[in-house]
This record gives sequence, C-alpha cells and structure tokens, in this order.
Amino acid sequence: MKQLVKSILVLAATALLSSSAFAQISFTDDFESYVTPPDGNAIGGGWLAFANVFEGFPACDPFLYNYGAPFLTPNSNSAFSNITVGATGQALNVFSNYDDDQHANGNCIETSVFQERVVTAADAGSYTFEFDTEVPAPLGTDVNTFGFIKLLDPNNGFSLDLFETVSTITAGSKTIIVALDATADGKILQWGFSTVASNYLASGRLYDNVEFAVTPVVGPPVQPMYEGVPIPLWAFIMIGGLMAYFGGSKLRSKGKA
Repeated sequence: MKQLVKSILVLAATALLSSSAFAQISFTDDFESYVTPPDGNAIGGGWLAFANVFEGFPACDPFLYNYGAPFLTPNSNSAFSNITVGATGQALNVFSNYDDDQHANGNCIETSVFQERVVTAADAGSYTFEFDTEVPAPLGTDVNTFGFIKLLDPNNGFSLDLFETVSTITAGSKTIIVALDATADGKILQWGFSTVASNYLASGRLYDNVEFAVTPVVGPPVQPMYEGVPIPLWAFIMIGGLMAYFGGSKLRSKGKA
C-alpha cells in the first residue's frame, strides 16, 4: 500500500512539474547578425510581412483587400523594412510599402512586419513583448506606427481573438503584456510592428532589442510558483485525498498505541 501511495505522489508531482505546465515561447533579436546595407533579399530570422489595403486615408475604411499570405520580410529600400544602423548598432527599420501604387491612389496601406507562432496548450501563460524604438525622422501627417500582439483563429476565418498595441510614434522602450490560456491552443500568435500610411508620406521607425518571453515574476512567488502554470482540479483533489489518508493513518496509529 505504501508503495502504491508513493507511486501516486510521484505521478502527481510529475504532472504538476511537467513541461506542459510551463509557458514555452521565447524569442530575442538585436539584429546584429543581419546583412546591411539592404540587398533586396529576405531579412531572415523568421520575420514575415503582410499588408492590408483600405479605401481613403486617413479614414482607412472600408477594407479593400490584403496581400502577403504572409511572405518573408524583404531587406529593401522601398518595401516594408530593411536593416540599418541605429543608435546602439544594427536595427530593424520598418516603414510602408512604397512599391504599392495605392500610395498614388490616396488609399490607406497598413503594413506589418512580425514573428509568428502556432500556440499549443503548453504555451499557456503571461508573456511580455518589449523593444526599443528610435525616431529617425518625423512621421508624415496622419501616419501611424505601433507595436502589436495578435492572436488569430484559423478555424474561424482567422478572426482576431486578441489585439494589443503600443504606439511607436515617440522613441523609447515599449512593452505589451498579454495572457494566453488553454483556449489559445492551435491559434496563430503574432508580435511585431505596423505602419499605417499613404501618399508616400514618411513612415520609418527603428526597432531594436526585441524580446518576447514569459513575463518575469515580480516580488515573492505566489501560487502557482511559475507564471502561467495552471494546476488542474484533479491534482488538488488527489493531493487533498492523500493528505486526508495520511492524516487518518496517523490518528489510527495513535489509537493503536
């Protein structure tokens, strides 16, 4: 019987501390290893690009179409982004797609440069997206730039289940924090940078020291011990039952003494 109880305890501990209980996504990039000056090829590093086109600027309504699918982000002087030199080394320069003739038509182009992952149940937890922003030149009138985190549901027409942003119009360190739970399993997570522009207006912003990772626990740890660790109900029931069993055994032992 004692051996059986020990086995149950080991199984319970293993389940609670298994990799499925810990958030898994971790990404950093300081852009120092990328090719510069722009060579027209893909930047690399898993960076992707996508664009939405809307009628009219700056109203940006209604939606017209999109393109990208997404595709690999180009290291270009005129479309989406390139690698350039920033204040502390190489940085990612994100701007509009000036190769798109919708600029000349006065329509609104929202371009995005981002990382993408498919979420699993093991990824549940709190995540922080942080990066540094530099301002190489003022933006054109009504041009908007921002960092974002998105969660898309591919089983529901790629509906937007989560969309958090932080403005990058001004320079400085920027942060977005989001929580992913078990319902995010199988959905598409994206984090990166967007530009909304038209009429060939200035839209560039530099980004560096990008990190997307589990949110650090601040202060003394509280249950659960690790951020984003969901303890299942069955584990509480099992632990409670074992505690009751051992408590009753002790009392019975004392009664027999």
